[in-house]
Amino acid sequence: MSSLISLSLVMVCGFILCAVSQLPTALAFVGFHAAPKRISTLYATSSSDDGVIQPHIVILGGGFGGINSALTLPTLPWSDVAQGSGTASVKPRITLIDKSERFVFLPLLYELCVDDASIDEVAPTFKSLLSGVGTNKLSTLSGLPDLSDALQLLSGESNDDDETKEGNCEVSFLQAQVEGIDANNNQVVINRSSGIETINYDALIIATGAEVSCDAVPGASQFALPFYTVEQCFELKRRLSLIDNYLEEVRASSELGQSTNVVVVGGGYSGVELALNLVDRLGSNDVQVTLVHRGKQVLEYATEHNRNAGMERLKSAGVNVMTSTSVAEVSSWDDGTHSDNMSETLRKQLCTVKLTATNESIEDEGEPETTQLATTLLLWTAGSTPTSIRNAGIRNSVLPRDAMGRILTSPTLNVANYPNVFAIGDCSRPKKVPYPGTAQVAMQMATVASWNIYATLSKKYSGREQDSLKLLPFSYLNLGEMMTLGTNDATISTLGGIELSGPAASWLRRLVYAVRMPTPGQGLFAAVDGSSRKLARGALEMLEENRSPWTGSEQVDEIKE
Repeated sequence: MSSLISLSLVMVCGFILCAVSQLPTALAFVGFHAAPKRISTLYATSSSDDGVIQPHIVILGGGFGGINSALTLPTLPWSDVAQGSGTASVKPRITLIDKSERFVFLPLLYELCVDDASIDEVAPTFKSLLSGVGTNKLSTLSGLPDLSDALQLLSGESNDDDETKEGNCEVSFLQAQVEGIDANNNQVVINRSSGIETINYDALIIATGAEVSCDAVPGASQFALPFYTVEQCFELKRRLSLIDNYLEEVRASSELGQSTNVVVVGGGYSGVELALNLVDRLGSNDVQVTLVHRGKQVLEYATEHNRNAGMERLKSAGVNVMTSTSVAEVSSWDDGTHSDNMSETLRKQLCTVKLTATNESIEDEGEPETTQLATTLLLWTAGSTPTSIRNAGIRNSVLPRDAMGRILTSPTLNVANYPNVFAIGDCSRPKKVPYPGTAQVAMQMATVASWNIYATLSKKYSGREQDSLKLLPFSYLNLGEMMTLGTNDATISTLGGIELSGPAASWLRRLVYAVRMPTPGQGLFAAVDGSSRKLARGALEMLEENRSPWTGSEQVDEIKE
């Protein structure tokens, strides 16, 4: 009976969170270098014989902000506008550009690494997500509701023409590397397999996100493995398999093997989640997991409930937490004492991590305290920056940015002197104190930026100031946060004051993430696939403990066999 009550509680909380999670959707310096010689120009603004104007909207980056912009824009009421003596129908073409062919749902990336989720759940292709978007079937394919009425209400406008609800916009995906932005000429320069190309735009959304950079620490780029992409996920899976093989051979030979240490740099959400899941994956008897954080406490930006739950779980899992500590240098670990059971591939990733205390209490006159950690696997989740240090990508432009490379915008998310250029997510800074670098911030910004682009283009093609729609300032609504604390453990705190930890929170987390997938089809697949995998893992664990997953009783010999 208690299990039934717990499951009911999870379902009720899930429906509440799913409803609340939709609220923000409606509430919501280097000059450009000379272009290469061989350049072809794509996607100029077009106008057809039947009076349809097709302004081109370009979205750079396919993270949470970019994909949700591509899904939101077609839901807006693109309609007939007055132009001269007649009218013209505005039906924009929307192009999403990303260097990868897959969208990555980052909160579930570790689940993909340990086969608790499939690649189609965590990293569907952009083409599959955008299939059918922009057609009259959008309402059944898009992960977002029709936002036109709510956004018009917030902007003080109204629209009585129901025939303009369906956008019939052309939405496409282009896999390419962004080389620069020529904001003065409304062009983006990209690099494809066919060569360098330029793309004209009438409106631009920059949503390239942040990337992990370890260039500032000597040796870190050679040995550290960031954990933000599908490729890095599969590389971690490969390295964990090498460690498994090594530990198995050491146990079989009864040899005193080399100590196995895993070091995770960064005590934010990603670092804590990764450290705890690695303990579950590798075990705490043979492997020591160390979490290094330069701040005074881990999870410093988390809610009090989640921070306390995370710190308690780190302690109980035996994770060695080192706060007020920075990585000063990473070098090769080759002292000639490595076990014969260690593969050559595993040997190459062994390193020594030099740590320096950053506690303010240390006297300036004295040498900072240092520690050397012999490390088998070094993972890096710290040092996120909007772009790399080099003047490439969005940094190859005249757009204003701060010291961290974030593009400076107005509260309406567009750039000063470039009203048709918008920046959202981790690569933008619309106020003095930056917003948290989370998915929900990027998704809420996508909704506001999409409406403001609609308003900007409507004004441009109407040619009449009085017909212009109001731009909406961005206002962030914090819905709470969720964290995984292990294979069957999580912690949740929400806007409505719901606080939950443990296995029930782990189930609820997967349910909420399924709802927040970009499209309903993707959400349904995530809910079914995620639930089946969690049930299968739970049943397997119960069988290994010689208990029935249905009755909890001891297994009979027939079931064992």
